[in-house]
Amino acid sequence: MKALQPNGRVVRPRASCAAPPPPHADDAAEGADLLDEIAGPVGVLLWSALRDFMLWADTPAERRAGLFGPHAGEVRRRELAAAAPEQELWAPLLTLAQMTDDAAHADPTRLVFAVRSLARWAERRGAPRARLAFAHAAAVAVADDARLALDAARLARDAARHAQAESWFRRAIRLARGHDWETYVWGFIGLGVQYMRTGNYPAAQAVMRRALRSARKRRLHGLEGSAHHHLFVFCVDAGRMDEGYAHAGFALRAYGEGHARLPALAHDLGCFWAERGHFARALSILDVSLPHFPGGPGRLLSLANVVRAAGGAGARARYEAARAEAMALAEMPICAEFAAESLLVIAQGDVSLGEWTRAETAARAALVVARERDEARTMMAAEAQLEAAANGRAVERTAPPETTELARRADELAVQVRASLARRPAHADA
Repeated sequence: MKALQPNGRVVRPRASCAAPPPPHADDAAEGADLLDEIAGPVGVLLWSALRDFMLWADTPAERRAGLFGPHAGEVRRRELAAAAPEQELWAPLLTLAQMTDDAAHADPTRLVFAVRSLARWAERRGAPRARLAFAHAAAVAVADDARLALDAARLARDAARHAQAESWFRRAIRLARGHDWETYVWGFIGLGVQYMRTGNYPAAQAVMRRALRSARKRRLHGLEGSAHHHLFVFCVDAGRMDEGYAHAGFALRAYGEGHARLPALAHDLGCFWAERGHFARALSILDVSLPHFPGGPGRLLSLANVVRAAGGAGARARYEAARAEAMALAEMPICAEFAAESLLVIAQGDVSLGEWTRAETAARAALVVARERDEARTMMAAEAQLEAAANGRAVERTAPPETTELARRADELAVQVRASLARRPAHADA
């Protein structure tokens, strides 16, 4: 089970702090990624602007005079006019073209703002690898800004750039220590999620407990809730239900009324109950949480779990509607982060209704995506699911029976979370 998941401010680059140099991605790979996602003249224009900016950022200020040729700015402006990109791209690309006129006197704040504007454009366009490339460029240029490092870390993690993500998370933690405690705690939470996705559970739990201690000490209640929330996921995955339910209850209290993470907590509880075979309880909470995920990867994973719960509960109409929407979302690049896991969960819902051909197709697609993204845990589960579906049988699960006390606690949690969600407007964060 995977838990579902600070936005921009303009910052002025400062001299580098004591932290080591920021991690650099493979520039050739980043260029190829960008051109794969954004084809044609606009893609080439964005790639050229990115390379110009990275060259400027990597060059010491005292050596930037004459960095670009005498007519570089004029050439870039002609290329911009010829490509005729959409209106939103003109201002940031023109700013980066002007940088090549006089690199020694270019305003760093304007340049970073332009690059971050391109990252936001890529996000809205559904181009996650282009977004990562520009967010990474901004974080390299402002080498001592913890929030930019955290943003680069999250995007690298979601793009399955595991080593790069870990480096950025650790850099964000070092930069934030002592003055930006919110980013400091988010760094540990993000690193914990990173470790969990790559199968390093002892490290994941250790850093998440570090996040919890820091959030408590600094009275960051929302972050305390997030740490408890992720520890709930770790504990129930390990079969420690008593401890897991305790963390879920603590998360609910720490989040408080109307918190943006309440739908994710509801989703993760429903997901766990579906895995344990308590399909009616799971569907009741997943259906309440689904309207709070209006689109994107969060909605894909939520829909996939509705498919599984509806299949297990025998709710055929609900299964069919959720499956059709989920399969369409799974093909969208913006949903790549959760595609493999979601397809695997859909296959489990298919099996519950004896839809063996559908289950085999979904499991095979999950395996392909998991291999591409090096998601070892999902890869192994998809292989088992594919073999089982091909032979017309369900994957055997060894979940222990639910005790009367655990059932009581689960029903209590379901009531509390549904009540909290009912008081929170759907799409509150859309």
